[in-house]
Amino acid sequence: MNALDLYNSRIKNLILFGGFITILVSGVWGSHYLVTGSPFLFTINSLSIIAGIALVVLALRGRLRTAAIIMAHALTVTVAASCLPDVPTADIQRSVHMNLLPVGAASFLVFHREGFYLRAALPGAIVLIFLAFALNLVPLPWPGLTAPPTGRAAGVWINYVTGTVGASVVIAIMQTSMSARRTLENDLRQAIARGQFYLHYQPQVDASGRITGAEALLRWQHPARGNISPLEFIPLAEETGLIVPIGNWVLREACAQLAAWAKAPETEPLSLAVNVSASQFRQPDFVQQVKSILSLSGARPSRLKLELTESVLADDVEDIAARMQSLKDLGIRWSLDDFGTGYSSLASLKQFPLDQIKIDRSFVQDFLTDRHSKAIIDTIIQLSRDLGFSLLAEGVETEAQFVALNAAGCVAYQGYFFGRPGEIGALESLLESFRPAAAEKPVSRARPVSVQTALPSP
Repeated sequence: MNALDLYNSRIKNLILFGGFITILVSGVWGSHYLVTGSPFLFTINSLSIIAGIALVVLALRGRLRTAAIIMAHALTVTVAASCLPDVPTADIQRSVHMNLLPVGAASFLVFHREGFYLRAALPGAIVLIFLAFALNLVPLPWPGLTAPPTGRAAGVWINYVTGTVGASVVIAIMQTSMSARRTLENDLRQAIARGQFYLHYQPQVDASGRITGAEALLRWQHPARGNISPLEFIPLAEETGLIVPIGNWVLREACAQLAAWAKAPETEPLSLAVNVSASQFRQPDFVQQVKSILSLSGARPSRLKLELTESVLADDVEDIAARMQSLKDLGIRWSLDDFGTGYSSLASLKQFPLDQIKIDRSFVQDFLTDRHSKAIIDTIIQLSRDLGFSLLAEGVETEAQFVALNAAGCVAYQGYFFGRPGEIGALESLLESFRPAAAEKPVSRARPVSVQTALPSP
């Protein structure tokens, strides 16, 4: 199990712990308030039970991020509402607010890689609510909402135990993840210095199945752990800013490969796609860096394709468009990756000098079985035609998907059906099999299409 799986496992255990404790404690107190005739507190605890059940169900189904967001918000609201009737007296102090401690700790630790609201604003709000009740800064509620005196003395002890123990369990569960994260960050810095990264290449083909280029994919060979998944280290590289030097290295390697391809007639027409991270793109010297790398490598700009995700386009539109246009004027092409899964609006597409849209693999996987995915892809295909963009479908894994997408009007493809990511030698072997001298075997289609050859499904 890699670090990402371990991290998700800890998050799942944390959510399950929070869900079961919420159900248990709220069930006990809800029964108590039902007997003592406190409808407001009974309702609040009933809502907490519902929230706890939702957390458990979502966690067991693997919907960890959704469960974590619900956990932070629902428990904050219900615990804060339960604090209102907890009016201090001469003999009994407030205690319900102690249950905000594990909620705040969990929010801070679980969302440390999220955006500003989840990472900072939400935990900060929970701390402020906790302090407001701890310092008795909250106005006294309407007398009818005051908690009944029966059981309050025991409740003080229970709330301090559940709050303190809950926060301790949260910290204990997440402490290992934080330590693993620090270790991985140190290893990532060493990987940059020691050259432990390398590239894999996945072929991109046209409607006839002919290879027209490839996408360069970053890989990391750790000296002790072996190959580490990009899903594990790329988010950390983004968060720490290490993605900038890594991204520049990828660009240099890709341009060097393009320059090598340019020396042979059979590989000279090939293009190479490179993902550009948001952090890398936003660097003040990004445009100059790309120009310098191209100049030093001798690669033809028209063979380089830079890929951006939709989230990058959600910021300063004019500045982004100007940067993109500056590089497009050199001949570099721009591709919008994972189209349909980000944050940009359709209206914003016309403001950027894009050349290509990539259909996200999540739509392609369900294209043959889900009418909604089919409708989305049909719309994207028509949109690309109207706006003059080329179109590439990612994640094509079967001949049936290839045939159906071809019939729908898609013009370029990438996926396991055409070739898995591999070293440059594997890609060049595929290219060799596509030479005119190679045996030709057309792929059956829903409509006649000129096919040079077809690759077997992996």
